Amino acid sequence: MVVVKPKYIPDSFALVVRYVPRALDENFVSNEIQRTIASADRIKGIHYSYQRRTDDYRFGVKDYSEYNAVLQLGRIVIGHSWLSITKFYPGNRLTYCMKCWCIGHLRNKCNSENKCRICLENLSVDTPRMCKNESKCAQCDGNHHSLDSQCQVLKEYKDQLKEDVEDAIQKGLLQRFSPQEKSPTFQLHDQDFPPLAASDNYSNKKWNIAQPRRTVESNILRASHTDKTIESINDNLTKLIDSNK
Repeated sequence: MVVVKPKYIPDSFALVVRYVPRALDENFVSNEIQRTIASADRIKGIHYSYQRRTDDYRFGVKDYSEYNAVLQLGRIVIGHSWLSITKFYPGNRLTYCMKCWCIGHLRNKCNSENKCRICLENLSVDTPRMCKNESKCAQCDGNHHSLDSQCQVLKEYKDQLKEDVEDAIQKGLLQRFSPQEKSPTFQLHDQDFPPLAASDNYSNKKWNIAQPRRTVESNILRASHTDKTIESINDNLTKLIDSNK
């Protein structure tokens, strides 16, 4: 069994970081995403047709386990912001044939011969050929690729597709997805707030014993008692001197 490694990550494994402050540099945002999500790849800002106060960044995730873990958490820290992460939902897809490169049908419904994507000349396995690298459009025969955005036929097709999608949404045939702010539920674990270890730094020491507060009355009584003691000592000394005469 031969495993063929894909050349790019499909949209089903793409995520979007939403509401990134515009003050943050694109390289800084890219480094922050890769620092948190190791398998993040092809990080690009999403350009909108209208002015927004914040930016959105799309990126692919190569690791399936990491993709599920990030999507389950639904958040990422970039700078000082706690931002939300959602799945990437692509816009309206064009229906085009990879056999004749015309829009409006798929390869399995096409009766035409295989054609070169660039010059639209017929391809044959038995007859090798070299492409002239002269672009030709399968929609309008212009000098550009068949799926080039500058093709007027392709522009009209996209506008009509957008109107049909809006009409289907209004009729309830389709539902428009709008990403919601997802707030993860708080979970308390035993080690989140461990108890503080007991400390003997506050052992009873003599110099830490609180002394009783002395009031003015107690100081007066103490001074009066001292005076009486001194007078008693003086009297005893006087009597002792008189007895020795």
